[in-house]
Amino acid sequence: MSVNWSERANAQREAYLAKLVPFLGINSIEDMSTAAAGKPFGEGVAQALAYMLELGAADGFATKNLDGYAGYIEYGEGAEEIGVLVHVDVVTVGEGWTTPPFEPNIRNGRIYARGAIDDKGPALAAYYALKLLKASGLPVSKRIRLIIGTDEESGWLCMRHYEKVEKLPEIGFSPDASFPMIHAEKGQINPTLAIPYAQAGEPGVHWSLLSFEAGDQGNSVPERATAIVSLPQTADGAQLLRELGPSWQEHLDRHEATGEISRLPDGELRFSVKGKTAHGMEPYRGRNAGTIAASYLRQFPFQGSDQRFLSLLSDVLHEDHWGEKLGLACEDEVSGRLTVNAGILSYNRENGGTVRLNIRYPATIEPELYVEKLQRRAEEWKLEITSLRTSRAHYVPEDHPVIQTLSRVYTRHTGEEAVLLSSGGATYAKTLKAGVAFGPLFPGQPSLAHLTDEYAEIDDLLRAMAIYAEAMYELAK
Repeated sequence: MSVNWSERANAQREAYLAKLVPFLGINSIEDMSTAAAGKPFGEGVAQALAYMLELGAADGFATKNLDGYAGYIEYGEGAEEIGVLVHVDVVTVGEGWTTPPFEPNIRNGRIYARGAIDDKGPALAAYYALKLLKASGLPVSKRIRLIIGTDEESGWLCMRHYEKVEKLPEIGFSPDASFPMIHAEKGQINPTLAIPYAQAGEPGVHWSLLSFEAGDQGNSVPERATAIVSLPQTADGAQLLRELGPSWQEHLDRHEATGEISRLPDGELRFSVKGKTAHGMEPYRGRNAGTIAASYLRQFPFQGSDQRFLSLLSDVLHEDHWGEKLGLACEDEVSGRLTVNAGILSYNRENGGTVRLNIRYPATIEPELYVEKLQRRAEEWKLEITSLRTSRAHYVPEDHPVIQTLSRVYTRHTGEEAVLLSSGGATYAKTLKAGVAFGPLFPGQPSLAHLTDEYAEIDDLLRAMAIYAEAMYELAK
């Protein structure tokens, strides 16, 4: 029996969009202030998980909510299982959206909303692909389980919980990256470096850093930064403000950033910077507002922990996307160079300074050596590593059956060779022994994941739906 998957997917356009719009309308940013039993990552994330599970139950699939950490929608029978892993949580939204990020807007063939491409649009496309397979009547000999995570953008606690209460499949894919497919993903080292607050010299004599804030997501380049500075008692704040203007503007222009210096009622100066955000896996595509601000302030006579914090940001992390000054630089042929993103930067008089790094190391390199190098460097600089999370790299050889199967499906639908890719990003595919990231972005399409005005091409989501439906069948027949 031959099935025209593309024709069937296109016939679902209106039904799919009717479900996608309210799904994207759910604010599923992690919000621990509303966390509760059964809602470990907050009300919005729990609502998004429930939305998908309710769709599955209404369409006659087997479903299960795993304590709010994850859930699944299952079709088919058999001892073996195929996993299709998606997530419903999204990153923070930032500023500058043309239309509100949780009021989905369709224009020019695109749907704009936070989560449109990462990962609610593809997640629902995968679900509709499962519906297409069920409606086709084609026999399958394995179970297909659409596994829904809720903490992909943060700590992956959802997958840890899943592994405690269920058994993960060995093979499958995650529709959370690019076509043709990603078979190698970098691993991650996520340390928080801390500098305890220590005053040096007499109060009112030196420049003092009262507070510094940049970034709210470890895996994104900070778009905005704000520093509050107290001047020496002998300084004329108004005169200094005028004097700094030209050099400050030159600094911002050189870094393709915007910002301002303003004087607060108590005489302090506030330095504000707007850079450009980017995904943490590609920090070189952004302009880190935090390190831009620090690299300007570094020239002034700060003391103690004020100086150490600004020095770390300016002298070590500013524009060093490859970890050379940290002593971590390395690369491999499969996935390229190690990258470093300084994602959350904070300093105040109570807690001192903290810098949360997102380090992504090549897929074929053992991370232990680089963790040791980082620890030695922290000791040399008298920094404390207050938290350290790692996630392993992932690599599936090109001759593996799952890659061969998905390659054939992709080529049938596109007429193009399924060239294997690597990524600095992390998808749920790495939780499977032989999992790959499979779409939804087609070659040449820009990724707006994590960015302002995130969107997905509706035709591409339907095209991916057809590919996913056939891929599920080929893996499970």
